[in-house]
Amino acid sequence: MATTEIPKLAAEKRERLGSRECRRIRETGEIPAVVYGHGLGAMPIRINQKEVIDLLHRHVHLVEINVRGTPQPCLIKDRQWDYLGTNLIHVDLERVDPDEKVTSKVGIEVTGEAVGLKEAGAFLETPTTELEIECKATDIPGVIQVDVSELGVGQMISVSDLNLPEGVVAKTDGDAVVATVNIGAVVEDEDGEAEASDAEPEVIGEKKDDAEEGDG
Repeated sequence: MATTEIPKLAAEKRERLGSRECRRIRETGEIPAVVYGHGLGAMPIRINQKEVIDLLHRHVHLVEINVRGTPQPCLIKDRQWDYLGTNLIHVDLERVDPDEKVTSKVGIEVTGEAVGLKEAGAFLETPTTELEIECKATDIPGVIQVDVSELGVGQMISVSDLNLPEGVVAKTDGDAVVATVNIGAVVEDEDGEAEASDAEPEVIGEKKDDAEEGDG
């Protein structure tokens, strides 16, 4: 059994279900959640909203919930926010054995300022912001940091280039681009001075006639 201390999350079993009951729970500062997996049935629970948000801000993935005296290590899985994306309203928790290998999604955090951004019109793109990984539940990193300081114009960092922690394997396509520095079209203003255009690059193969048509 791993010795890593797992953050604890207080939980109570929900005896009543339904949208009205969920609204009532949220009014108390808690949110409805569901625990599932490991060959056991799904169990509806209620947990403290602020505690969960604090764990998410700390990039915690593995927690221990205690329902009626029974501790259960769980992965924080699907999270549901309100339509504004500001309030957490529901969470799914998956039961796990802390020492078993699991798949999880971890955010990518870009650090440093790419050297290529010193060129006129250069901009940084980060198409892949989340990485799917496989490792022991206790070894899930909070985030994957990627230093882009040495990235020049036209260069890129792909998933296969990442230096992952020991025991962590990327499941996301290795060719997926994590960060790249590109340069936009340069146009001249009325005074004849060159400046970068913020127009989006044209997609190769796009039919202009189709692009100009409405949604129909």
